[in-house]
Amino acid sequence: MNIMDIKKNLFQNVINDYEYGRPQYPEDLYTAVSRFSGISPASEILEVGAGTGQATGLFALHGHRLDLLEVSDQQVAFLQGKYGLQDNIKVIKSYFEDYEPDKQYDLIYSATAFHWIKCENGYPKAWRMLREGGTMAVFWNVFFDLYHSGGIFDGLNELRKTYMPNESLGDDLETIKDKRIRQITVGGYFEMPEYIEFHWTDRYDAKRFTAWANTDSRVLVLSDKQRMEYLNAVERYILEQGGVVEIPQTVSLYLVKKTPAMGRM
Repeated sequence: MNIMDIKKNLFQNVINDYEYGRPQYPEDLYTAVSRFSGISPASEILEVGAGTGQATGLFALHGHRLDLLEVSDQQVAFLQGKYGLQDNIKVIKSYFEDYEPDKQYDLIYSATAFHWIKCENGYPKAWRMLREGGTMAVFWNVFFDLYHSGGIFDGLNELRKTYMPNESLGDDLETIKDKRIRQITVGGYFEMPEYIEFHWTDRYDAKRFTAWANTDSRVLVLSDKQRMEYLNAVERYILEQGGVVEIPQTVSLYLVKKTPAMGRM
């Protein structure tokens, strides 16, 4: 198992924190994907790396047929418990790299997950799995990747540097965007994507912020002792600062269509 697969499997250990701490995606994101792709209730849709279903609900509420991929028994069981009564949703245990469907999809989407797949493998495979004219939609909540400073974030950054001295404190949004576009267009399968940002602010109390921090892969690879010391220090610090973190949320959406002229068969 390679290092990316090892890290993918870390999330099975923090399912409850993931469900409690990770933010939801805005309805406007679904509207943008639906507009670009033209999906209907009859469309075949695949979600790659469904997590605990934060994005799944946007599509399920509109009656779409969904195949959901996740990699562990625990995550599959959670998704089945959450969506198992909906006959339009099928949960599949598989790595995307190993998944071989007996159909092509109208839409493949992935919410804060497709970075776990090597771009030179993932995007060409998605192109092949799409019907001609089908849509690939990848989007990320980029809080963990962005650099935040000022106010309470200065202290949180100091704690990160103390417990994770070799980890970057984040990039600017333009740097992240350029990297994602290079990944999406690797090999010439997809053209330049349409790019849309969504912004809002969430209020997190100390308990929920700590749960969210515990779903950061950089935290999950710490030893149990280091991880608990870090999370306890974060919770104490937030409580000392008034108990609330105002989080500037940003979701970056990239939309591309499968066009025959671009593909490398």
